[in-house]
Amino acid sequence: MVQHKSFTTQTLVAFFLSLGLIIAPSFLTKAIAQSESVNQSQTLAGTSIGRVTFEPPGRGQPDDTAGGASRGDECPQAVIATGECVTPLVPIATSKLTVAEHPTFLVYVPPTSAKEIFFGLVDENNNFHYQAKIPISSQEGILSFKLPDNAPPLEIDKKYRWTFIIIGEQGLRPGSPGVQGEIRRVKLTSEVMSQLQNQPLLERAALYGKHGIWFDTVASLAEARRLEPSEATLASTWQELLNSIGLQAIATKPLLN
Repeated sequence: MVQHKSFTTQTLVAFFLSLGLIIAPSFLTKAIAQSESVNQSQTLAGTSIGRVTFEPPGRGQPDDTAGGASRGDECPQAVIATGECVTPLVPIATSKLTVAEHPTFLVYVPPTSAKEIFFGLVDENNNFHYQAKIPISSQEGILSFKLPDNAPPLEIDKKYRWTFIIIGEQGLRPGSPGVQGEIRRVKLTSEVMSQLQNQPLLERAALYGKHGIWFDTVASLAEARRLEPSEATLASTWQELLNSIGLQAIATKPLLN
């Protein structure tokens, strides 16, 4: 079993600073928050799914649930509208899985005067994997960031630690407000993967949720909502999913980008 070093958001910032990457602009990727390009007709067409529920994976190994997203560590779990505290769209006490080589991360960004948010990713051995500065506006809402296709892909059965940190007027500092969490890429059976092929986004989200793949569940549903923002079924399904993991406070916040 791999032994994992426990990182707080502050120590992750210090780690990136020690690499000289954050303070050296020539090494830093300026990223734009993005979403997958999906045909709008693929959101609801032909689906019989009315709800999307998340069934946590049942592996039952302590290492799978250790060090999830620190929603209750650097930032309070309840969103404080007057503070610059980001909130990741992840459950707390369960594995955070994806099947994607380049997964999508979603985080709530409160009203802020900051112009950028920092994203960093390290592997399970605390080696640098990727980092970016993402432009943000003063508008609050849920930001979607897809790991770019030109970034190194996540390896199967390998854990990674990510962090989102608001960059204030003084730049990035160990005390900057932010959150961190864990993600692990897994491989689904060929049967499940074949069921996912050419499915509408809502159906895809339901299948991912059924198999405990959180990141792809919420990313698929967010993309469906972004493509059809006035669709009532998608809005209620989205709110139910976030409510189910204790994120009622941000379930009705707008999707950005």
